[in-house]
Amino acid sequence: MFEPKRNMTKTHLHKQAGKVAKSTGFILGKEIHRGSYYSSNRIHNVIFEGKYKNKPAILKIYDDPRLTNEPINQISFNKINTSKLLVAPKVYRYKIESPQKGWLIMEKLPSTGSFFNQPIKDKKEFANLYLEYRLNFPKTPTRTLTLVENLKADEFHIFRISRWFELATVKEAESVLRGRKPLLNPKEFMPRFEKGLNIIRKEFSKREMIWCHGHFKPHELFKISDKDLYYLTDFAHSKMYPEGYEFGFIIWADWLMSADWNLPYKKWKTGIDE
Repeated sequence: MFEPKRNMTKTHLHKQAGKVAKSTGFILGKEIHRGSYYSSNRIHNVIFEGKYKNKPAILKIYDDPRLTNEPINQISFNKINTSKLLVAPKVYRYKIESPQKGWLIMEKLPSTGSFFNQPIKDKKEFANLYLEYRLNFPKTPTRTLTLVENLKADEFHIFRISRWFELATVKEAESVLRGRKPLLNPKEFMPRFEKGLNIIRKEFSKREMIWCHGHFKPHELFKISDKDLYYLTDFAHSKMYPEGYEFGFIIWADWLMSADWNLPYKKWKTGIDE
């Protein structure tokens, strides 16, 4: 499912994986992926390969700072999805221990396939899969909405950006404490930050909030090489988002996170325009 990583330290999630394996009969294999939350030492999920009831399977253990309902989101999509082109791994067993913690045992992706690369080579193929996903994804929420999801679209964006602003504030304070200069110059940054907030309020004040996957990007799409079949993965982020959020997220994942920041601005922006 993912390329394995070597020589990684064990976390509390590994201990939890052992308990889950013992209680469910899952035969625990090697770790094949771990996800981090803004820092390599803040691990929020670990994925293991193995076997469940004599079938190749995957065990995903998560402990996320954010609220998530991943197993239910994935099961809900599989229940209503009628696409023959785009599917999600079947969930064999799961447990939601809290709004932030849980685990799921699911179908292992076939060995005759691979995840999409970033940036996307075939944008038409990707766009067709996005349309297929939107046609088959639930149109209304499959659970009770959180308080944040009840915000208007512009205020939802302001709330999220304020969270990142807090993360940046902590990072800057840590730099100063270590005797380093801050990375951001407040006199240059703050006017741009405030202008950005004003643009968001103006642009999104008339947008609707929609129920969506929330993480639709190349690395979540798995293509089976010998069939006309694709898998959509990672339903941990399914929730209400403002209209247009997913388009911005796709550009962020496909180009902003992988582009060469040393490129001249005009060449760098070409990737966004494409």
